[in-house]
Amino acid sequence: MTKLTANDGWERLPCGCDVELRHGIPVRLSCANGIPDIPTTDLSAEVSALTGLHVSLEEWLPGEAAGEVQARTRVRREQLTEVLNRLALSAAALFFDRYHKPVDRDDVDWDTLEFANDFRRALDYCGLDWKDVEQDTWKAHYLETMHAETYRLAASGESPRVVPETD
Repeated sequence: MTKLTANDGWERLPCGCDVELRHGIPVRLSCANGIPDIPTTDLSAEVSALTGLHVSLEEWLPGEAAGEVQARTRVRREQLTEVLNRLALSAAALFFDRYHKPVDRDDVDWDTLEFANDFRRALDYCGLDWKDVEQDTWKAHYLETMHAETYRLAASGESPRVVPETD
C-alpha cells in the first residue's frame, strides 16, 4: 500500500491550518484562528502538495473550539479514479489484516459491500451525486485494484496499517 493511503488524521499545512485526511484523501480544513488571510487557491495548493489531490473548499463554518473555522474539501471530479484507487487499497489492507489471505472469487460479499461503501464515499469526497456517474463503469477497476493489493500483501509478508472507518 502506498504511504498516502495509510495517511489518516490531521496534518499541519505550511499556512498553519490543518487538513483532515482519510486514506490520504483530504476531507476538511480547520483553522484555529479564524478564516486564514491567504487566498483559497493557495490553501488548495498546499493540500494538493501534501496529498496529490486537487481540492476546492466549501464555505467556512464555526469549528468546535472558540475562534476555529472549518471547511469541507471536495476533490476534483476528474480525480474520482484516484480517490477510488486509494479506497480500494485501504479495503485490501483491511481484508488482508482481517483474514490473512488474498481476496478470491468466493469473497463476493466483501467485494459487493466494500465497493458500495467506497463508491458512496468517493462520490461524497468529490461532491458528486449518484446521477453524475455510472457505477458499473468503476467497479471492475476498483475490484482489480483491491484484489491485486491483497495478493501483493500476501506475497510480501507485509503487515498493513489499518484504520477503521468512522463514517
